[in-house]
Amino acid sequence: MTVDARPDPKERLVVAQGPTVRIRRKVREDAIDEYTWRRDPENAKFNGMAPYGDGFTRFLQVFEYDLMVGHSDREQFAIETVTGAHIGSVMYYNADLSRDTAEFGISIGDRRYWGKGIGREASILFLGYLWKAYPFRLLHLHTLDWNERARRCFASAGFNELAYIQRGAETFVRMEARREWWLLWEMEGRFRLGDGDGRGGQGEAVSDSGTP
Repeated sequence: MTVDARPDPKERLVVAQGPTVRIRRKVREDAIDEYTWRRDPENAKFNGMAPYGDGFTRFLQVFEYDLMVGHSDREQFAIETVTGAHIGSVMYYNADLSRDTAEFGISIGDRRYWGKGIGREASILFLGYLWKAYPFRLLHLHTLDWNERARRCFASAGFNELAYIQRGAETFVRMEARREWWLLWEMEGRFRLGDGDGRGGQGEAVSDSGTP
C-alpha cells in the first residue's frame, strides 16, 4: 500500500524559493520564534535596537494584529529553510507609492544559520519578488557601519552604499538598490545562487528592520 505524504500547509504561502531557503508569508506559529529573537541581546545589537522588553502576551497581540489587519506601508515575510525550519524574517516598510520607494529590512534570527550565505540568498530572492509583484523602483536599507559582513552581503545582493547616517550614538550606512540596474545585473548572472558569494559570519544580512 502506498501512502501519499501530506503536503506542507505553508507551501501555498511561499512567494520565492532558492536552493537553500524560501520566503513565505508569516503565520501565527512564527510568533514564538520572533519573540525569542527580538529578546536576544546579540540579535538586537545587530539590528541596532534594544532587546524587546514586554511580555509575550503583548507581543502576540501586535503580531496577530499585523497578520489580520496589516499596514498599508509594510509587509513582513518569514525566511525558512527548504525543509521548513523558520530561521528569520524579511520585510519592506515605509513604502511611499507616490515615489515608488520602500525600505528593506532583514534579520536571520537563528544563529545556527549565520555564516552560511543565507542572508545573501534571502535578500536576492526577496528583491526579485518585490520587483515583480510591486511597483517599487528603488529600495533602500540602513545597516550599522561596523557590520562589515552585512555590508558585503548587501553589496553582493545588489545594494550600493550611498551615505552615512547618525542615529544617536550609532552610525548607519544607507544602501540602495534600483530596479532597472538590479534586473540588468540579474540578466548578466550577477545574482546566481548557490555559488557561495557573500558568505559572512555573525550579523550577516542584518539591517534595521523597522519594527517597534
